[in-house]
Amino acid sequence: MKVSAVRIMLSTVAALAVTSFAYGAAESSDSDVKVLNTENFKEWTEAQDLALIEFYAPWCGHCKNLAPEYEKAATALKEDNIALAKLDCTEAQALCEEMEIPGFPTLKISKKGDFATYNGTRKEAGIISYMRKQLLPPLSTLTSDNFAKFTASDRVVVVGFVEDTESAEYAELESLAKELRDDYVFGVITDKELAAEQGIAEAGVVVYKTFDDGKDVYDGAINAKELRDFIKASSVPLFGEISGENYAQYAQTGLPFGFAFFNSEETRKALEEQIYPVAKQYKGVISFVLIDATKYSSQADHLNLKHDWPAFAIQNQTSLAKFPFPQDKEITEQEIHDFVKDFADGKIEPSYKSEPIPETNNDNVFVLVTKQFNEVVFDKTKDVLLEFYAPWCGHCKNLVPIYDRLGSVLKDNKNLVIAKMDATANDIPSGDPALQIQGFPTIVLIRGEDNAIVEYHGNRSIESLIEFVEENTAEKITYNKDDLKDKDDEDIDEEEDDIEEEEEVVKKADTKKADTEAHEEIDIEGEVEAEAGIDAEFDVHAEAEAEKVVSAPVAEIDHDEL
Repeated sequence: MKVSAVRIMLSTVAALAVTSFAYGAAESSDSDVKVLNTENFKEWTEAQDLALIEFYAPWCGHCKNLAPEYEKAATALKEDNIALAKLDCTEAQALCEEMEIPGFPTLKISKKGDFATYNGTRKEAGIISYMRKQLLPPLSTLTSDNFAKFTASDRVVVVGFVEDTESAEYAELESLAKELRDDYVFGVITDKELAAEQGIAEAGVVVYKTFDDGKDVYDGAINAKELRDFIKASSVPLFGEISGENYAQYAQTGLPFGFAFFNSEETRKALEEQIYPVAKQYKGVISFVLIDATKYSSQADHLNLKHDWPAFAIQNQTSLAKFPFPQDKEITEQEIHDFVKDFADGKIEPSYKSEPIPETNNDNVFVLVTKQFNEVVFDKTKDVLLEFYAPWCGHCKNLVPIYDRLGSVLKDNKNLVIAKMDATANDIPSGDPALQIQGFPTIVLIRGEDNAIVEYHGNRSIESLIEFVEENTAEKITYNKDDLKDKDDEDIDEEEDDIEEEEEVVKKADTKKADTEAHEEIDIEGEVEAEAGIDAEFDVHAEAEAEKVVSAPVAEIDHDEL
């Protein structure tokens, strides 16, 4: 959301802050969260060696969900001299604009008044872990005295065993530690006796963790790329249950998801028995996860699965392509093994949801469905202007008359297709990042000559759209300028300007909350969703956090709620 839009929104809802006093300005005597305001903000932040500040609005639902987690984290972090504070942006609008707060809640780290973005989760354990990492150097030197405490200090701890601090292995480890310092705790040991006690004879790396077998040993050459992949794969359980609390951890591995849907303890145990051996064999290839089908049934819908449990499907995080396991087959270790092997070998075609091809499609705006996507969009003899929309999207509805007029004005250009596609009813059969839609409506032009993709960022007037088409098509377009004259143009333009000023990017999984809660991450189904690849309403992306929101074809998932 733009800062100007934040200002408008804050002004509109300022009155709500009065009725939400419980989360507001008064500092409770038993609270360990410092309440900041315009008067004390600068002095307090500059006095703190390390602090975390929440910028919030009293009416914000995600802020209310964060409040108890934030309080508990504040209490736990007192012993580390890490302070947590909050600032009500409805009471300090100018300051929040100065701080460029994009939405609520926004968390920022402060070190003596220097601010950085907080990229952790919104749960107590995640906040504590993330902030404690800020106290440590990127790479801590370990000895026999601090080894045990250090390796038990977080859920994932990476320890390198090297010859000395001048070695190439040390340099690689240090470089990676600096890159991933917000995500993992890194230590290094040069003590050969201590290394021998841990079973390390030569240079190596061990990932110590609080789950699975307790540690994973990396026995390859220590180089940043391969080690990075190993650490990320080792940072999640071999076959655990996914939720809003841990979605981001799975997403950051970059691996495809293997979703195993259960709806009872009986089906869960059966899945664990049959799939765990496969998960162990394909560790580092796919992140296998259990998912509650009762809570996240819409994620199954998005994966083109029927509500027939148990069920299994694979989804690629990058392309968002989905591969449902045939539901007429029994889920057994052998069947899942063969399916996963075929996926890894590239032998399985992805599944795409599509509406039927329209029987007639002669209007000025072509109705595109997945079954025709490639032949229409990537036809190099034609330029294609394509709008991705959602039926529930208010901004899409406002665009309809303008887009229809555009189609009418440009209808005589035979090498130009003006098209629209319901992205909630049709999958996008392309892994091109330019076609991984983040919100509605999204308009792109696919140039006929080379299939280059250009996204439209102008206002929603017909003049601006035509200018965009003229600038980006391979073929020159022609039209009658008199066709642009319409007695209603002025009213339409004013309406669209108002929409542009107030709207934030519409997050797909947040549908109905998009106009009321600014920049709030989407709650896997009303809990996930788009860094990663749980599509649609996996509020394990309305739960999960933002993304840190992982973008998905139909909706985004809020990691903190997945």
